[in-house]
Amino acid sequence: DAQESRGLGDVYKRQALYKIGVTEAGDAGVDLSWEEKLDDVDAAVLITKCVSSDFFDATLRHKDKLIIHTTVTGYGHSILEPNVPTLYEEFTAIMELVKAGFPMSRIVVRVDPIIPTEKGLSVAYHTLISFMEMGFQRYRVSVIDMYPHARSRFKKAGLPLPYGDSGFAPSQAQLSKVDDMLRQAKQFWEGLDNGKVLRIESCAEPGLTEPIACGCISDYDLNLLGFSEDAESNGAGYQRKGCMCYAGKTELLKHKTRCPHGCLYCYWKDIRG
Repeated sequence: DAQESRGLGDVYKRQALYKIGVTEAGDAGVDLSWEEKLDDVDAAVLITKCVSSDFFDATLRHKDKLIIHTTVTGYGHSILEPNVPTLYEEFTAIMELVKAGFPMSRIVVRVDPIIPTEKGLSVAYHTLISFMEMGFQRYRVSVIDMYPHARSRFKKAGLPLPYGDSGFAPSQAQLSKVDDMLRQAKQFWEGLDNGKVLRIESCAEPGLTEPIACGCISDYDLNLLGFSEDAESNGAGYQRKGCMCYAGKTELLKHKTRCPHGCLYCYWKDIRG
């Protein structure tokens, strides 16, 4: 049951060699409280849709200890992501971060979520190749989950529901179309012939065949950060069904509400007054 699963997770955490911070409960570019907690972890994975000036400075101060996941869906400043920077704005900010000395090898482009419609797949593809053209070699993808409160927001905004009125997850046919799009992106990468190895990853997406299945913190990340592998503590799966994350990961943000980005698909429910 859920309690037993949480207990198993605690056991795995005690066995983990490293303590790796993560910012899944908010946006690290908006809520910078993670910085004051870095001394308590061996390293951290920061997830953001907004490379703010403060985030820019903070990440450079701690660049040897960090991996950045820049979430770029291609929908910034749209009705879907009203307060998220545009693709161009976020792309420019990330490039400036690289120019300032943050290693490109430790920047992960998250096209998360993908909407598996004809338009959504086109948006995701063009987002991927925009970063591929500049040499970014690592990506993470997911397919949109339509929570009941997200469906309500979509309806209120007049947006079509990708899985119908009651659907939460994509069909296998929709997942196959996502795989087709990813294959096209891989072919585009091969045509660049830049000598780099492409990684497209996913977690808790067992219906997809094209991505590498791994957690957002994996042995690959531990190696990037200069640590030895810790295989016994990977793929603990105690967070949610299909989770493959490193068991030593710990949340650095505690503000468990919707962030100012206002994304309609956000898993956090609206606060009712």
